[in-house]
Amino acid sequence: MANPLATFLPGWPIFPEIDRLHSIFEFRERSSHWPLGDQLSIHLLQLGSLSPPPIDDYAASVQRWARFFTAKSDDALDLLASETPIMALATQTLDILSQDHETYRRARERADALKLYQIDLAATRAEGRAEGRAEGEARLLLKLLGLRFGPLPQGLRAQISTAAPEQLDAWAERMLTATSLDQVLAR
Repeated sequence: MANPLATFLPGWPIFPEIDRLHSIFEFRERSSHWPLGDQLSIHLLQLGSLSPPPIDDYAASVQRWARFFTAKSDDALDLLASETPIMALATQTLDILSQDHETYRRARERADALKLYQIDLAATRAEGRAEGRAEGEARLLLKLLGLRFGPLPQGLRAQISTAAPEQLDAWAERMLTATSLDQVLAR
């Protein structure tokens, strides 16, 4: 059976600016930098940063775990299992967990939730950019109308601030040739 873990892991790095496979984050007091404890740290494996052959035993062990989490075939898992006893145990444990339908269901739900989160985040960012553009266009149109035609009525300010982007574009184009505010705002 192929490694189900590889299916559920996100394909994006958590910290794209860190180009290392293994990073250790520790909790420290902000001013004195005293550690909260020598047992409290987070080890982060950025699996997209699998590097060239490791230079020491620790790096080799970390890279082996990264290869385990990203293995996409039984052959890759079998090769890892043959390298060290801990990899053999990890592969056996993965096989046992893969047979548990409830565990598999939960892992699938988590993977689906991560994908939906990414889709929702992208949509929210796109909506935010569109809203920001519309606000900027409205602000610019209000400024240009005020410079060209003098002080604007408060109701007009509210109307422009809440107008659709297409309407703002139409008004901006008409402003170039219009001789009055009424000509700009004509529907």
